Amino acid sequence: MDAMTINQTTDLLSLVEYELKKHGAYHVGACPFCGGRDRFTVKRTPKGYRWHCRQCGDGKYHTAIDYIMRRDDCDFKTAYQTLTGKSPQPTRAAMRPRPKPITLPSHDWQAQALQLIDKASDSLLSDEGQAGQEYLSRRGLLRGTWYAWLLGFAFAYDPKVKRNRPAIVLPWLDMDAGDEVITAVKYRFIDNDSEGLRYTSRTGSMPLLFGLWDAIESDATLLLVEGELNALSLWQCRPRGVTVLSFGSEGGGRKDVLQTVAKKYRRVLVWCDDAARTKQYQAMLARPCEKIQSLKVDGEKLDANSLLQKGELQNFIAHILGVACLGR
Repeated sequence: MDAMTINQTTDLLSLVEYELKKHGAYHVGACPFCGGRDRFTVKRTPKGYRWHCRQCGDGKYHTAIDYIMRRDDCDFKTAYQTLTGKSPQPTRAAMRPRPKPITLPSHDWQAQALQLIDKASDSLLSDEGQAGQEYLSRRGLLRGTWYAWLLGFAFAYDPKVKRNRPAIVLPWLDMDAGDEVITAVKYRFIDNDSEGLRYTSRTGSMPLLFGLWDAIESDATLLLVEGELNALSLWQCRPRGVTVLSFGSEGGGRKDVLQTVAKKYRRVLVWCDDAARTKQYQAMLARPCEKIQSLKVDGEKLDANSLLQKGELQNFIAHILGVACLGR
């Protein structure tokens, strides 16, 4: 029996250990993963039952096999065996979606982006970039980090509030011995406008992985982290033998790129704020990997940058990895 049939025939309602209330075509109740009262929804579709949670989910409906993977914190094969008592049948290659080919930004786009990055970098280090300097310093990021990652300062247009706002410019770069590629330019707004966006990107950007320029193939460990500022924080106290990359914020990253990069390392760790998102990336990587969860102390989320600001990141990551961090 293939996975499609399993998902189509499994009674998902019977997997939930309590009764959900019926509301029209939906069954609604507390989420078995994050609690609440009515945030968990199950619906019947022609392809079987599907579920999602509007609090801890990713905005998509998922299958019965996904439910078991989430409930038991297991991989696809184990979830399949839980539901059927058998090993999964091979999926026909014709049914596997092929990844879209990577089309990098044009040379003209990259040339314009490089000019923008150079100008923004100069602005950050001038009186004009005082707000950017203060922001990065408050976040615990040192000038050496600004230089190494070509960080900049600019006023970028926020389409949500329809005006220019001050922002840190974050270049996404890759390079080898003979070439340099700019895949994306992102802007991190710093004026705390609650009505505006947190991030935006230059039109035409193709964000693959943040920090590829510093990936070292001799490293044994890859640490994938959510958010560019968290990657900068970890790089600043760079653990020995560890490559630090980021898939950006809010669920970015291409599955095929992540898998290609991750297979070069003996050990892979994934660090997200949300447990569901961590599992999402673990599944995307399609290989054994470890997870790190952002701490919460007195209701405060302590991600990598927060720990850096408190002077505790080096000790935390050294404890997790069992690897000494570089001193300043």
